[in-house]
Amino acid sequence: MFACNNEEAKPTTENKEAAPKEIKQPENSKPWIKFRGNTQNTGIATSYVQKEKSELLWKVKANARISTSPSVGYGIVFFGAADSIFYAVKVENGEIIWEFPTGGDIRSNPYIDEENVYFGSSDGTFYAVNWKSGKEAWTFKTGDIIMSSPNMLGENIYFGSYDGNFYCLNKSTGKKVWSYKTGDAIYSSAAIYDGKIAFGSMDHSLYVLDANTGDLAWKFEAKDGIGSSPAIANGQIYFGCDDHAMYALDFKTGESVWSKPFQTSAPINSSPAVDNERVYFGSYDYRFYALNIKTGEKEWEFTTQQVIHSSPALSNGIIIFGSDDNNLYGLDAVTGEEAWHYTAIDRVHTSPAIFEGKMFIASYDGHLYCIK
Repeated sequence: MFACNNEEAKPTTENKEAAPKEIKQPENSKPWIKFRGNTQNTGIATSYVQKEKSELLWKVKANARISTSPSVGYGIVFFGAADSIFYAVKVENGEIIWEFPTGGDIRSNPYIDEENVYFGSSDGTFYAVNWKSGKEAWTFKTGDIIMSSPNMLGENIYFGSYDGNFYCLNKSTGKKVWSYKTGDAIYSSAAIYDGKIAFGSMDHSLYVLDANTGDLAWKFEAKDGIGSSPAIANGQIYFGCDDHAMYALDFKTGESVWSKPFQTSAPINSSPAVDNERVYFGSYDYRFYALNIKTGEKEWEFTTQQVIHSSPALSNGIIIFGSDDNNLYGLDAVTGEEAWHYTAIDRVHTSPAIFEGKMFIASYDGHLYCIK
């Protein structure tokens, strides 16, 4: 049914430099259990990557392109691919543990809890799979494809569908708790904070709902569809839009924080990473930006050779993201200067997961890469 090939990195004559020293990892380092790394979608890693260079540890190949960003937990890397298969491979070497077939291309990024891994498929079904056995726990059928990635609060798991609905399900049973209807497809993946859940819709609106009841707290109308997933930090919410703008709003009121949104020259599907000083994101205008978190003014930009769909992760002062020019980039977060890059065979359309100093990234070339 499935021919996924593990390929351990082999030394080459082109790589004779001494390997960088091992970085001591924080004792409180946490696994990357979901898209954007945490419930608030800030993209901040709790482990440290190398600053000086990147080195391939292993790669594993599926039968088709990989559009999902991986999640990492319990010693396993989870991801789906366009061959309709959801994979579980070992963190240490990429060895396949199990595979789970669905009825469509998988572009929803997984969420891992203590029992199951959760994700959606283009067959319109949302899946809960026991991560130890690879067996189905339950499924929930929606009215269209699912590209939104799930988030979790308490006993509930949340995601959107192209049928225009945002769903809240009981994580143990898969039974619907509530749903909220928007005016168009939902591609954005929700952020959760202070009992509220926030997501964008292609109907041009950002929604903030009560996570328990699904009641609308407030919504913000942009000028085009919102595919970017919001990040919540410092009492504010940040998100990109197909109207080419990056927005910053007060999370309680929905009022604008900056004097005006930051404008790029193409749609923004990249979901921002946010620390205490800057907002980091890419645009379809080939550029990666860092904005001052207080003013929204540009501090630096970095130009790649293709569109940037990938959402960045921040670790050890390095901001990491992919580009459709086939590269994974590591930039100095303060200056924007390139620290290193790793070149894949095809587009790096997905977003990195970071765990114990390792970067896990997928490509349209069908490989999942483990890079250190």
